[in-house]
Amino acid sequence: MISRLAWIVAITLGLTAGGFAFHFPGSYGEPAWSVPAGIFGFVLGAVNGLFTGVLAWVALRLSRGDGGRVVVTMVVIVGATHAINDGSSTQVPLVLVELLAGLVAAGTAAWILRARRPVTLAIIGLAWTLGLVVGGWSGDILGLPLTETPLGWAQDHAWDGLVAGLVWGTATAMIGLPNALIGHPSAITRGGHLDGS
Repeated sequence: MISRLAWIVAITLGLTAGGFAFHFPGSYGEPAWSVPAGIFGFVLGAVNGLFTGVLAWVALRLSRGDGGRVVVTMVVIVGATHAINDGSSTQVPLVLVELLAGLVAAGTAAWILRARRPVTLAIIGLAWTLGLVVGGWSGDILGLPLTETPLGWAQDHAWDGLVAGLVWGTATAMIGLPNALIGHPSAITRGGHLDGS
């Protein structure tokens, strides 16, 4: 229970702070696809992912190997999400952009974290997508950004990070990701829960 709560706090804090500092998950809004914006977005997102991954590593007190896997996972997921959002065209609906980010999250979990169960991967990907979409839409409902200034944009993106962190952190905690990373035998469950492999 403590490891799950620590995971949620670390992921949420990392994405919120990254949103404030680096405008997570990026600036969707270019009329045409932009490779330079995507590359720059990946760099900013990778730094945010690095910070978030290190927080999760420390919160779960992981070994060097397991902690390194978490850091690389978060660098790829957040970096790719930021790149996809910054480089994408407004002609593509935001939901489709975030679904692509969710596929990256699921694929990264399969590749780096070695999660293999389809239901687990679906939860990881869909929760990431849901967090991004709900964060963006709820921010719009709240009238964010309050001002069209760097501080206003930082507040708006911190909100996005907060919501995405809470949704994804909670969903992945509920399926046992923190326990599987720690290597607890109790992480071996059925029905979409991680099996620790």
